[in-house]
Amino acid sequence: MKRRDLITLAGNSENIALSLDEYITPLDYAKAIHLIRRLAFYPEPDKVAGLVGKTAAEAFDIIVGDATDAPPQPTQSMKSWLDVLEENPLDGLPNDIRAEIEGRHRSHFNEFSTWWLDNMRTDTFPSQEKLTLFLHSIWCCEFVYDTLAMIPPPLLYRNNATLRKYRLSDYKTIAKEITLDGAMLMYQSLFFSGKAAPNENYMRELMELFTMGIADISTGTANYTEGDIREGARAFTGWRTVAYLGQNGAPSNRPFSSFFVKAEHDTNGKKIMQFGQIAAISDNENTEDLVKNNEVNKVVDILFNEKGMSIARFICEKIYRYFIYSDPGSVNYIFVNELAQYMFDNAFDLRKVYKKLFTSQYFYSDTVRGCQIKTPTEFIIGLERIFGVDYDSINSVGTRSAVTSLEQILYTPPNVAGWKAYRTWISTSTYPLRANYAKDMISIITDDQVLNFIKKFPDYSSSTTKLASALIAYLLPLSISQVRTDRFKTTLMNGLNESDWINGVGTKNAKVIEGIRAFLTSIVLSPDFQLS
Repeated sequence: MKRRDLITLAGNSENIALSLDEYITPLDYAKAIHLIRRLAFYPEPDKVAGLVGKTAAEAFDIIVGDATDAPPQPTQSMKSWLDVLEENPLDGLPNDIRAEIEGRHRSHFNEFSTWWLDNMRTDTFPSQEKLTLFLHSIWCCEFVYDTLAMIPPPLLYRNNATLRKYRLSDYKTIAKEITLDGAMLMYQSLFFSGKAAPNENYMRELMELFTMGIADISTGTANYTEGDIREGARAFTGWRTVAYLGQNGAPSNRPFSSFFVKAEHDTNGKKIMQFGQIAAISDNENTEDLVKNNEVNKVVDILFNEKGMSIARFICEKIYRYFIYSDPGSVNYIFVNELAQYMFDNAFDLRKVYKKLFTSQYFYSDTVRGCQIKTPTEFIIGLERIFGVDYDSINSVGTRSAVTSLEQILYTPPNVAGWKAYRTWISTSTYPLRANYAKDMISIITDDQVLNFIKKFPDYSSSTTKLASALIAYLLPLSISQVRTDRFKTTLMNGLNESDWINGVGTKNAKVIEGIRAFLTSIVLSPDFQLS
């Protein structure tokens, strides 16, 4: 293997750390909350308690479901613009009209982003949003792209709905659905691709970033050639989306849907990779349905048929780095290859792959727990879920602005490859901001909310030792030393003795509430609170 050595294993057993075998011991509290933190957004205490004693397989099924649950509905305000076409602001309009349209686009984009973040904040079981966000981190689109052009927000909403709908599907189906997604057509310039000048952007990114990578991550062998890019690009010519009002050739009554312009499609034969042949077609065969099935979908089939294991390894590495450990230099490629073989053997079924991963002995090993840096979205949404805070309603900063300032803007990744993650999330500018947001959320919750929070934990009114331990287990990813535990407990006590503190909980004693706030502030400012 090239550069694919096992990471240094911490903890007890290398056999456990390497194993895809099922973890069958019923989950204790630490393992239950570990599973939810990685697979969904931060869990409420009762959600953790509800999984304690379940097997990993049972817990996975509860958290993930089967994708038959209803998607979140747009707000009434969003419904007013989701099907409304605007003129193309870059189509020679007067500056004032262009500015007006672009202003609406920005307003609608902000509303859409806030809506998605709100869904993350209120997400419950079966959980949809973490897996949707994972796919967005691979199949990236940008709201503002290509010299300040804007993808109309209704297309971004539809792109998001597609990712959510197919979050547990097989990966080949996702590739086919996203290839003709309207936002992707615009972002990757297929919107302008025709037989006279096939645009190669999407075909290149489809292979390099979305499916297989430049080279096989295990063997180092090149996965495709420039010829494959050119031939595939020809198969994708002629596709457009109804993005603007008065668009030439656009079908009526199909706002924001993709459509086919036969005059712009290259009808000649194509050869992709070693065995991928697409025959030349007649004018009668040059139709939307036939070209979609026999050329667009066939290109995807060719990639999966000829480079299936490379695709499985590439996607499983992305799964590993997103859900297990994002350090690119410390990927456990022995495990990734095992998981990739399982993905390949199970027709790229993502639900099966996720279940294999999140029920594996490796996932519950000491190597994995508490090593992943929270993304900005996880950090802010996690704080809101922990303390029951809707940051948008009680602070002028708001959730979207907070996440944005921490350098993860939804539908605005740094480039088409997405976010690098790992230590890029923590910098001299973002770490202090994280601390400020955490302190701010604790400062703005009411005294009643403070008390209601601790009442979610057993023995809150009978033992400060038990309460401190329960809060630490809930808020920090790993066990801590007795010295740190005692220090946190001293902060919680706030100078009171045990009986006065216990009595003070029932009477809303100001020193008790002050101690709880100080305790929570100390926890969220701890470096290990940044980890999951």
